Amino acid sequence: MFFKKKKPEKKEEEKVFIDLNDYRTQSNVQSDAHVKIIEVTRSSDLKPVTDMAYRGNILVLDFSRFADGDDEKKAMARHLLKVAIDINGAFTEASERLMILSPSGLHIDKCRITHKEK
Repeated sequence: MFFKKKKPEKKEEEKVFIDLNDYRTQSNVQSDAHVKIIEVTRSSDLKPVTDMAYRGNILVLDFSRFADGDDEKKAMARHLLKVAIDINGAFTEASERLMILSPSGLHIDKCRITHKEK
């Protein structure tokens, strides 16, 4: 009534190496977005920084001219966070002196590389 089907014997398939370098295509897609490294010196710098963020640029902001815990620096960071929320982007503090604002669709992962001693 029930018959077991014989499994077909597998043949050794010859592996073929394909060099993908032969299939390269030139991409003519260009973007107006750039990575901008900006030294922020005063709160009036926020207007051009905000404009650059709305144009879809990735901004690396250097706040080294400000002291740690400076109220003006904190106010600017709050403003930039609101800009990131408005453009559906990401905003993070990379260090006490560096902040990063990215456009929509580009997430920021902050990670630390650790080395194990043998």
